[in-house]
Amino acid sequence: MYSLLPAFVSALFLALGIYVLTTEGRTRVSVPFVVMCATTFAWQGIWAFLFQTNSADTAALLVKVGYLFILFLPTTFYHFVIEMVSCRSERSLLQVSYVLCAFLAILLATGNEVIDGFWPHFFGDYPRAGRLHPIHVAQTVLLAGRTGWLLVSARRRTHAPGPGKLLDLCLLSLGLYSLAASDYAVNYGYAFYPLGGIFIAISLGILAVSIVRYGLMGPDLELATMAHEIATPLATIGMHADELRAALPELMRGYRLAVQHQLCDDMPYSADELDRLPSLATAIRRQVSSMSTVMEMSLASLTLHRLDKRSFAAHSVTACVESALERFPFRSGERELVSIANVDPTVQFSGSDSLLVFVLFNLLKNALHAIHPSGKGHIVIGAHRRDGFCVLRFSDSGPGIAPDVLPEIFEPFYSTKAHGSGSGVGLTFCRRACEALGGNIECESIAGVHTTFTLRLPEPGSAADRALHELPRTS
Repeated sequence: MYSLLPAFVSALFLALGIYVLTTEGRTRVSVPFVVMCATTFAWQGIWAFLFQTNSADTAALLVKVGYLFILFLPTTFYHFVIEMVSCRSERSLLQVSYVLCAFLAILLATGNEVIDGFWPHFFGDYPRAGRLHPIHVAQTVLLAGRTGWLLVSARRRTHAPGPGKLLDLCLLSLGLYSLAASDYAVNYGYAFYPLGGIFIAISLGILAVSIVRYGLMGPDLELATMAHEIATPLATIGMHADELRAALPELMRGYRLAVQHQLCDDMPYSADELDRLPSLATAIRRQVSSMSTVMEMSLASLTLHRLDKRSFAAHSVTACVESALERFPFRSGERELVSIANVDPTVQFSGSDSLLVFVLFNLLKNALHAIHPSGKGHIVIGAHRRDGFCVLRFSDSGPGIAPDVLPEIFEPFYSTKAHGSGSGVGLTFCRRACEALGGNIECESIAGVHTTFTLRLPEPGSAADRALHELPRTS
């Protein structure tokens, strides 16, 4: 009867993994979650057999095989959280943790340093801790603490309700997941029925529902529906604005002639107000174009994980920069702050021109926001070739970025702007877009002197470009 619970939990984890995989598909968040489910499925399934075996040799084999999966569990949870909050700076520690897991797995398979046989308890046999087992315990404590710190830090930066709710549920899940560590006491001879599988089952169940409810696919579908519903009336408004802009000068000329020849009453508006009417139609068209661009950029941000890299083509960097400057909704006097310098017109990159334009939009918006308070400054855009890459430099002479802030600027939901002035996702999008194009983006800044973003994108036909075309769609 004691084997019924792990057998049930094992089947539950199989169902959770299939649920998320079929609902979300293969993404950078869903894959580590499915790995967690698969690992726990194997661990609990083996425990179901262990608790009912009567053979000492079979028990000795099962405790080692089952513990092989337990060794990797804390690291897979940590991996999931890193991907969810997009914290690149943690990947080095993640690699170290996986290496340590592999090292302990080798020791587990070749000797008794990690698991030294088994304890015969009332519910069945259970792994006995070896002399190096505390290393795994310490690793678990460190990863749980680090995971909690990442979630709390991300939560403090997050104001949007959907991502905030997801992070809250992840913190709850981490708390329940940590309770499973009580099972380690049984490894050291304390005879109580291990309930860690139950805590982990509840924890990952919360995560599974959270991923689907507040994760990647929901916003995709909602925004796609909004874009479809808004696109037609938005285009109609733009078309009507164009018609008004074309017709108003002639209409106003006829109206003035009618007033001049006393065919109608005098104009109720001043001459200055009448002269502004054609410019209002132009302003409406500009706002419509700006809103359409924002919608396109939002859709691009949410669908980067499904980008088909095999469809990438060669594009001129000069054309992309000129397109960005032409389409960006500059306010009065802002366009004069931007200059193009040292751009070789033959420089090309392989990828999506729309993505690069959207990246430039975000950089323009941030740079203009930075230099506005001082009332002075300028933006310079340049590009050249280097080692098979197109290198695009975007520099502004604003106040710069503080050294303690610089490492955080690409993290999701991190923003130094006043509440309501920015969501903290613009530079995250820039980083993800550059990586999806097979390149990267870096930032250097000197306070009071300049801030420079450097984008490296593969040139057509380069080794990086050929490798990118051979990859499947981004997950």
